Amino acid sequence: MKPRVCLSIGNTGLSGVYAAIDYAKSKDAEFVELRFDMLAETAPSKPLNNPDNGSDKSGVLSEIKKIVSYAKNKEIKIIGTNRDASYGSNKCVPFLEKQRFAETAKKHGEPERIKFLRSVIELGIDICDIELDILERNVVEDFVDFAHSKKSRVILSVHDFNGRINLLDTVKYYIDSSYFGADYFKLTDTVVSEEDAEGVSEKNIKIRSIKMTDETAFPEFIVFGMGGKGRITRALSVIYGSYLAYCSSPYGITAPGQLPPDEFYKTVGLLEASV
Repeated sequence: MKPRVCLSIGNTGLSGVYAAIDYAKSKDAEFVELRFDMLAETAPSKPLNNPDNGSDKSGVLSEIKKIVSYAKNKEIKIIGTNRDASYGSNKCVPFLEKQRFAETAKKHGEPERIKFLRSVIELGIDICDIELDILERNVVEDFVDFAHSKKSRVILSVHDFNGRINLLDTVKYYIDSSYFGADYFKLTDTVVSEEDAEGVSEKNIKIRSIKMTDETAFPEFIVFGMGGKGRITRALSVIYGSYLAYCSSPYGITAPGQLPPDEFYKTVGLLEASV
């Protein structure tokens, strides 16, 4: 049985998503991720939440609704992601530091990009991905509750584009994602050495051992490493328990180290034979 694959779509417009869904179906991918922050009509340069831009927003949401319906007819689940403009430069906030910040932070409210995800949840999108480590805790809690009330699922994610996330923080964030009622927990850091790559496998094994203590209490997990040297961890992760892997689309990669589906499947097969 092939591992679960999510085709990540960016670097195109909404009109290009239909062909990408067809491509995903042809490659046995079960999911497509719409990177709204990287699609032409919904990127940060397009102020969809500007009150003076209502007609444009309405047209965009109408097109997304058609895409959601098209994907459902193809039996493809859609993940909606809308990263902050600074995404890609952030350093993971250590868990205890995040907790201290949460205790003293002034409540700034829900960012516009997260409000946009609420809009697409109303359209019937299957899953949305929001950040666990950089959003205020009340925002995370309210969003998860809202998504579940609309029968959508939530990925709570943690990223580090500048280095390695240690095992202890990984475990703490995983348990925290369970506290919020996440359906999926995603953690990805940057692999620059063999030791970092081994650390990704160690994190998968540890998180899997926690989940096995109570399958219903803990979310599915997706843990892998980014970057050229992290490519192999994307395949190893599904072998060691990660729920799915993100692959590139015909429009290119949306995160460093993504593999095309065929190359990913081949790598998994080779590794399974040797592990």
